[in-house]
Amino acid sequence: MEHRLSELSTIIFDLGEVIVDLDTEAVLAEFHQLTGLDAVILKDRLINTPYLFQYETGQIDDETFVKEMNSLLGANISYEEFKHAWNLMIKDIPVKRLEFIKKLKKTHQVFILSNTNYMHEDKFEKIMIERIGQSMMNLADIAYYSHRIGYRKPNHDIYQFVIEENSLDPSKAIFLDDREDNILAAREVGLRAEQVLFPDQIFDILKYD
Repeated sequence: MEHRLSELSTIIFDLGEVIVDLDTEAVLAEFHQLTGLDAVILKDRLINTPYLFQYETGQIDDETFVKEMNSLLGANISYEEFKHAWNLMIKDIPVKRLEFIKKLKKTHQVFILSNTNYMHEDKFEKIMIERIGQSMMNLADIAYYSHRIGYRKPNHDIYQFVIEENSLDPSKAIFLDDREDNILAAREVGLRAEQVLFPDQIFDILKYD
């Protein structure tokens, strides 16, 4: 569904599969090499664990996360090996999307709202410097990363935090994310929200008059 930019004051972007291209298969393949576990088991243990929630809300640090995940995987992966495998998730950040954000910032507030973690932040911010010479935090008006603010999608409190901190009118703010559960939760607190289902769909959703 298209949304006219003239009807909006604030654009809120997720990162993964909206601005940043991801590569889940590369992560699973590397962890398979490190552990011998198959993709189905790895995906379950890497994602469906309370340690990921704790890590992505800043409750545990990098070293603790790696230690706990090694225990969960029955492995003894070094910190550097784990970080390399984990960061294969971050594939690329197309410059045309970043230029679009720059253009939007001339007329709108632009926020980032992402479930992420310190390792991934380190990786994608390095790519940002390579691509356009500035960080994601500096590109957007504000970048809200789950591990820094202590809230995580799709819980309602993360959206309410952004709305309240910026005194937003939710009806004039739109949130773009690739996950349906995150979109539904955003709508439940009054935000406009659209699911991004394919690369560069943001250009189809956000339209100038």
